[in-house]
Amino acid sequence: MTGKQTWTPNDLSTGCLDKSRIHTHKINYCRCADVPTADVQLCQMELFPVSFTQPKTAFTFDILDDFLLDNLECGTSAMNYYNKLRMTTSVFPHLVPDRYRELMRVARQWWQLKLLKWNGHGHGSKDRKPGDLALFCPVCPQPGINVILPPEDEREKINSKYELPNPSWLYSRFLVMDGNFKAEHLYVVNPMDEVSLMDSHAFMVSDSTYKSKYNNHRAALKHNASSIRHALTFYDVNCQYHKYLRDRVSDSPFLELDQALEIMPGIGLWHVHGHQDSCYVRYASNFITGAARIDGKIMETLQGPLLKIQASSERSHQEHHHIPKAK
Repeated sequence: MTGKQTWTPNDLSTGCLDKSRIHTHKINYCRCADVPTADVQLCQMELFPVSFTQPKTAFTFDILDDFLLDNLECGTSAMNYYNKLRMTTSVFPHLVPDRYRELMRVARQWWQLKLLKWNGHGHGSKDRKPGDLALFCPVCPQPGINVILPPEDEREKINSKYELPNPSWLYSRFLVMDGNFKAEHLYVVNPMDEVSLMDSHAFMVSDSTYKSKYNNHRAALKHNASSIRHALTFYDVNCQYHKYLRDRVSDSPFLELDQALEIMPGIGLWHVHGHQDSCYVRYASNFITGAARIDGKIMETLQGPLLKIQASSERSHQEHHHIPKAK
């Protein structure tokens, strides 16, 4: 990103958007030999340029962080946030230049850079594989990251310290599935014009694979799960859903399940009481070995907070949904 300066602005005035208001400054770029390009010089001043070739508008790092936090915690859409920014000029707010589209584009780029930094891609140019930018649960056992698994032939042997066996469910992966039918998604006008910045690198599979009727079972069950032989799944109707799960996976050209993986089906404690009595003793977490004391309904408890961002996400296209909203 460094090299010979190829662009010389005729007008040195640059629009700078900050939390306080929209400013216009005259910026004199350094033109010495071997200096960084104009966009890099702006970033060194904590100004994120809208254009990397001929920057005439820039957002401060503070305003981008503030917008992402407002969007996450308060559900503030980009339109509402920019309208609030315009009102910082109380005399003639209608004369404030419209930079709404620029905010939409730069916010996505800024979010991607934050995720790259959080996941160890801030320095160097190592290749990113599918799922590398997903914020995975630190509680789930991840071999080589937060747990060292004993060899498979020794997992059932007696623990010499406590004289207790090492049960197979000791290293388990917990998965909770549910659907939110209130989070509507509107179709975009020109979907072919949209560009994905993180196709398959976070929680969502690639767009082309998704359109081939692929889903995320494979990614969820296999992410950092080598040598994990036990998984516990919760779903409202798991008594029926689990019956043909392996058959449907085997019939799919895109999905696969490790045959050595033992999947234990469960039903959340709130829904299981609406099933038959036989389902309660078979699928309630109270009676599943190794399930501990969980209700299996964490997804529904999160739907209330997640609906706060519905106003800003219902018009988002598929490329937007590839970027996870995380603190």
